[in-house]
Amino acid sequence: MRVLLLIVLPILAFSQTVKLDEKVMQKLGVKLYTVKLEKVKETLTLPSQVSEYAGFVAEIYPPVSGIVKKVFVKEGDHVKKGSPLALVYSPHIAELQAQIRMAKVKLQTAQETLKREEMLYKEEVIPYVRYYGAKIEYERSKGEYEALLASLKSFGEVIGDAVLIRSPISGYVIEQKVFTGTGVDISKEMFKIHSRQKLWVYAYATPEDAIRVKKGIKGYVLWQGKKVEGRVDYVSHEVDKNTKRVAIRLIVDNINDLLRPGLMTQSVIELGSVLGVWLPAEAVQRLKDMNVVFVKTPDGFSVKSVRKLRQEENKVLVEGLKEGEQVAVSGVVFLKSQVER
Repeated sequence: MRVLLLIVLPILAFSQTVKLDEKVMQKLGVKLYTVKLEKVKETLTLPSQVSEYAGFVAEIYPPVSGIVKKVFVKEGDHVKKGSPLALVYSPHIAELQAQIRMAKVKLQTAQETLKREEMLYKEEVIPYVRYYGAKIEYERSKGEYEALLASLKSFGEVIGDAVLIRSPISGYVIEQKVFTGTGVDISKEMFKIHSRQKLWVYAYATPEDAIRVKKGIKGYVLWQGKKVEGRVDYVSHEVDKNTKRVAIRLIVDNINDLLRPGLMTQSVIELGSVLGVWLPAEAVQRLKDMNVVFVKTPDGFSVKSVRKLRQEENKVLVEGLKEGEQVAVSGVVFLKSQVER
């Protein structure tokens, strides 16, 4: 919060007064506003563009080389986490499955041999070294079988000789790059899915305004008369050489899926509150290249010069008035015309 000192400015060239009694004021609809100190939120309204939030984007790649056997979704579909996207046939998976079957037979044989050798050893028919050799062969076969199963499991959900690709997040399929019969490998992107629960909004400020914006402050995006709340999570350190603007990024909760990536809109960043003399915007008029107000006097109004510091929507922050003074906020066009005569 900043406290602005009140400075009484000289009346300068405006010593004119407009004589007006109460009855005439009522007929003309002249209304008064009593000057007081008040806090008004200071905001910055900026042109903006909605973008994807990188934290909620999933790029889908196959875990193995192969051929797309079936596609379950298309671009634009909404999918839930775990929904099937595609089935990929893989020669490598087929070969691995064959190796697993062979390893399983080998393990079963080794297990049966070990049982027989253990029984013969206990009956002292065979020496310990023979029994021990059967045990070693069983452990080796078991290890090979389990290693092959682990390798198969690392590819995800395997159905026969194919891998079922599922969505890791809930969201929209914004890109589909494969179809039935497409050849793929681990470097081939298949789908891109974006959850619009959160979005980035890039607002563009002048360097002078960007200095006033800090990470973490609140803001909101205006779209179709609604506010989408958010906060600033990044202020660029560079000025765009073409636009001469600084990018300010907000992260917003996209409630009711109101915003979409690529949308052009406006962002309002809340800079804090300013304490000072705030007048309704219509109270401040331009007269001979100066900002003036009409201050109530016992017999009418006097013209008083003020310094206009800034404007926030329909409020103007000024210096040059005292608390308790009354200024005209309606009917000022008539008062101005009387001074200009």
